[in-house]
Amino acid sequence: MSRITSNATTAALIGAGTLAWAFAGRPLLENQDLLSPPNPLGIKRSPYGEVFAMAMQGPIDQEFHAGMFGTTGHRHADGSTCNDCAGDAEKTNASSPSDRTLRQRWVGMLDSLAASSQERTNPKPAGEALKRYLRRQAEDKLRFAYQLDPAHYANYNSLHFFITEPAVGTRPELTPSAAKLAQETIDYCLKQDNDPRPALTAASAAGNVLDLMFSDRSHPSPKYTTAQMRQCLELLDHCLARYDHLARQWDESKNWDLLSPMRIAECRERYDFITKVREAAEKTIRRFEGETPPAPNSPQVFN
Repeated sequence: MSRITSNATTAALIGAGTLAWAFAGRPLLENQDLLSPPNPLGIKRSPYGEVFAMAMQGPIDQEFHAGMFGTTGHRHADGSTCNDCAGDAEKTNASSPSDRTLRQRWVGMLDSLAASSQERTNPKPAGEALKRYLRRQAEDKLRFAYQLDPAHYANYNSLHFFITEPAVGTRPELTPSAAKLAQETIDYCLKQDNDPRPALTAASAAGNVLDLMFSDRSHPSPKYTTAQMRQCLELLDHCLARYDHLARQWDESKNWDLLSPMRIAECRERYDFITKVREAAEKTIRRFEGETPPAPNSPQVFN
């Protein structure tokens, strides 16, 4: 067989295979049961995804501040912003260039370029349409960061805040989506048995659901009974107990020594905060138990 005939046969087989794939693949694409969220290279919910989720906090914070306040950084007590900090640092670097090494001057220049890329040069304040667009960008990035690592405490709570606050979020989802997000977070975090920190995220999600239940109580016909609130409170207690158990294991294995003092302090602050939320929630439930109960057949939030 000549080379030309062989190449023609190969091309014909490839074409026939492509045509067969196109016809056979269409029913598979239309089958809803086979649909799954895209996860290229298995990044989502992997150790790499956890790193990327942490790295995204900086860009998310910048777009959130720009969308809410028209600036790209936090405000200090005197009203100055991070851009002013960058400007002060640039002045300091330029004041004594001879006293700095070549590496210090190079790092200073890179810091100045990084600050300039986020600096707002338009003398007019940001309009409402631009602020909404920037909030939408921050919300989308938060959703993606959450998909990368659902156990990340800050990203989950920030996304919950976007969903439940109409003045901040850009999609009218509110309570149903927030409860679903909390349930997914709790289910994922309670499966993590090698790190105590996801248990704190699960406890925070349970506390958020309790807050949604308390808010629903103000409606003329509340959906949730105090028994359901007690059920959610027990779940919160279970998450805190799980954190205590895994934290003791880390004490024995010395895994806490692998974290920075700042991360350890964060865990302590979050644990103390959630404990206070738990105590306040129990007092609220006791007060509701002394009132007229809502109608029966209320929907179940947790199975």
